[in-house]
Amino acid sequence: MVRDLTFGFGDEPLLDRFSVKVSPGAVQCVLGPSGSGKTTLLRLIAGLERPTGGLVLIDGQPMTRSGVHVPPERRAVGLVFQDFALFPNRTVRGNVLFGIRTSGRAERAARCDELLHRLGVEALADRMPSTLSGGEQQRVAIARALARRPRVMLLDEPFSSLDVETRTAVRAETISVLRDSDVATLMVTHDPSEADLIADDVIRFKPSQTTTKIL
Repeated sequence: MVRDLTFGFGDEPLLDRFSVKVSPGAVQCVLGPSGSGKTTLLRLIAGLERPTGGLVLIDGQPMTRSGVHVPPERRAVGLVFQDFALFPNRTVRGNVLFGIRTSGRAERAARCDELLHRLGVEALADRMPSTLSGGEQQRVAIARALARRPRVMLLDEPFSSLDVETRTAVRAETISVLRDSDVATLMVTHDPSEADLIADDVIRFKPSQTTTKIL
């Protein structure tokens, strides 16, 4: 997925020759303090930032290298943030449909219904995001991200704003769906116990991530 990735300028870049590979269906967590480069790594993979060196590859295809930068909308990547980032003026169904690129109306509706069912929010299809609980909003955000049929899912502290009971349930459901969907998942967290619980491997960032890490 990432090979010799470098970001930043000067003698101590935020990321320096960082490498990681996540297999389909696997979950890896990035653990570390604020400012260590965790979220920056996700943004580089998603195409929201440009690296100063190295490669980002998805299914073996380069997304970024010298002279090449595939824009975010053309990458098979799903990205879910801590604050859910749902469209407030669209229903639950409208949010999920937004991510489905097939042109056929029946096919889009079927894909939407499938995802709402898998995430347990089909009964909320006509509700607006402002009427949902935090756990419900996060399930919808995951469904919307999966609507694009991503090969890679990037999760940035996706459960940290939920209460303990809700976090445990939503996290278990989300990870199960991602594994079943054969999506390579890279998740940022500040919680070591969460990382150890759900991840196949854990990448630990120091306050200044300057070493090469290959998993």
